[in-house]
Amino acid sequence: MAGFPQSLRPNSSFSSIISISSQQHFLYKLIFFLTFLPIFLALFAFFLQWRGSGGGVIDPITRWSFDRHGEFPGMIDSPVIKSSASVNAKNNCSNNVLRQTTTSPVFPYFRGWTFNHNDSTRSPKAASHNVSRVLESIPGVHVIYRTKELEEQQAKSRIWSETWLSSFFYKPCNNELFVKQTLNMEMAIVMARDAGMEWIFHLDTDELLHPAGTREYTVSELLTEVPTDVDMVVFPNYESAVERHDINEPFSEVSLFKKNYDHLPKETYFELYKDATRGNPNYFLTYGNGKAAARIQDHLRPNGAHRWHNYNQTPKELKMEEAAVLHYTYSKFSDLTSRRDRCGCKPTKEDVKKCFMLEFDRSAFIIASTATEEEMLLWYQEHVVWSDATAKLKLLKFGLFLRIYAPMDIIQGLRESGVFASVIASAQAGPSIRNNDSEDNFDVGKMFTRKHSLKFPKTKRRILEETGGRDNFQAIPPLSPPILMQDAITSAPDRSIQQKQLLCRQQ
Repeated sequence: MAGFPQSLRPNSSFSSIISISSQQHFLYKLIFFLTFLPIFLALFAFFLQWRGSGGGVIDPITRWSFDRHGEFPGMIDSPVIKSSASVNAKNNCSNNVLRQTTTSPVFPYFRGWTFNHNDSTRSPKAASHNVSRVLESIPGVHVIYRTKELEEQQAKSRIWSETWLSSFFYKPCNNELFVKQTLNMEMAIVMARDAGMEWIFHLDTDELLHPAGTREYTVSELLTEVPTDVDMVVFPNYESAVERHDINEPFSEVSLFKKNYDHLPKETYFELYKDATRGNPNYFLTYGNGKAAARIQDHLRPNGAHRWHNYNQTPKELKMEEAAVLHYTYSKFSDLTSRRDRCGCKPTKEDVKKCFMLEFDRSAFIIASTATEEEMLLWYQEHVVWSDATAKLKLLKFGLFLRIYAPMDIIQGLRESGVFASVIASAQAGPSIRNNDSEDNFDVGKMFTRKHSLKFPKTKRRILEETGGRDNFQAIPPLSPPILMQDAITSAPDRSIQQKQLLCRQQ
């Protein structure tokens, strides 16, 4: 059979050369692509950073103050986030959560929520006009009203573009309150810096600072002794232990407190844990991770209501050994219904998990929403009131309970000296002298009307990358104290060995 001429037959060596050449060409393209891609991305990121920050790093604390025309630090020029009905279908927890006093919701955390503005039973408990006037008449006290204008400014805060608080966004009740507190703390940092303050502290209206260990019982003496290289001071909290159900003025009627885990011998804490808990979810009814004071400095930011952080570095922290925050939680029977009225959550076990961070708050909300007045009182006496004298003496003996009379004595002294009466009389003598539009209310009115050319980056991550900071420090929520967890079956005959097998974990 005739075949191809020798010259037309395929050359195996030539085919191999073509195949190898094609493979090499593809490999060169791949190497070029992998080399060029990181360079391109780096240049693109640099371009975005350059456009976002105007070519430099801006620290809102050092570049902004009330006497420089401008907005609140960290504000961006993006429009306010509007409501979206798509989120409401997923969120059964609230139809009217911490409703604003303004006529329309402007905060991003109201996104997708519906509000019944004709319902007066689910509104936040704001200070009355008389209380505001009394506070305004006290020298050194500046009342900042939560106006629609203030909320619109806070809605532009850089915090909304950051990740460390994002797990609390767009959630109702305690989560929304937690975000509000954090935004207020951000605002307070700038006000404190402008006023020349050295330290900043966040306290709720049911808390007092107990500067134990000082000669003159003053906070200034306490903070003066803090080493200069310390950025943040943590105050463990003590929780009130009410002895009656009819408390009217907790600060002047409550003297019994439960000490914090950090101020107790660990063995004593766990041995008497059940005695101090009395069937409640935890040793404390509410949070047990204290509050913190921060030294005013560049790049300071809040880290939730209980701690502070720094965009540029990890703060050096010190924990007080004697001083504490006195938390008067659920100290009045009416606190059950007032807390209930601040949240429109459904009283079911699943829904309250979306609304409240701590287990006792969830249980209290369900009771206040479903029980009669008599049932609520019975529940309150069983879970909150300490009426058993033997139990109190035992916990006092071993140091878990202690008596603190200083706040009662101070308030009584002010009352007897006529200071309270004088302040109230002066406040009632005339109209309110300050509001958010007046010139003497810490220049708050000017803060929201002035404008300047300072531009803030639209995302915080650029700032963090340039300053060397990190945003992976998540906001610290209210946390319960350590709890007991009984170990599994043990064959140890000695009960002391079994007690050693009790494990502690942070809830």
